[in-house]
Amino acid sequence: MAFGKSRYNAYRKRSFNRSDKQRRDYAQAMDELEQAFDELDGWYLSSMKDSAYKNFDKYQVRLSNHSADNQYHDLENGYLIVNVKASKLNFVDIIKNKLDKILEKVDKLDLDKYRFINATNLEHDIKCYLKGYKTKKEVV
Repeated sequence: MAFGKSRYNAYRKRSFNRSDKQRRDYAQAMDELEQAFDELDGWYLSSMKDSAYKNFDKYQVRLSNHSADNQYHDLENGYLIVNVKASKLNFVDIIKNKLDKILEKVDKLDLDKYRFINATNLEHDIKCYLKGYKTKKEVV
């Protein structure tokens, strides 16, 4: 690696070192991700490509590698968010193969009780945070 290739990522607030090949591969993967989302009906990527969204009748599905917070989303009074933890390189795989199982469980719930739903472990737990409480939740 050549001298001076270290970069500071203001969004992530850290420095990182990547070889030219790693940067090219990552840029290509991001281009492929954007093209894949052009083909998915109703899905859209955030500007940083770290979150993907699709609106349904009663909730919005959000795929992201970090949790939703009140800075960008109104978790108390806004549209119900179903947050699915996922790496951005796995977004398309999760949408095509795993999301239906999660949404089956979500559709069986009384959605009016919840302010936020978090699916971090895709095969097991779905945490449903109750309205009116900061941390009280039900695990489905």
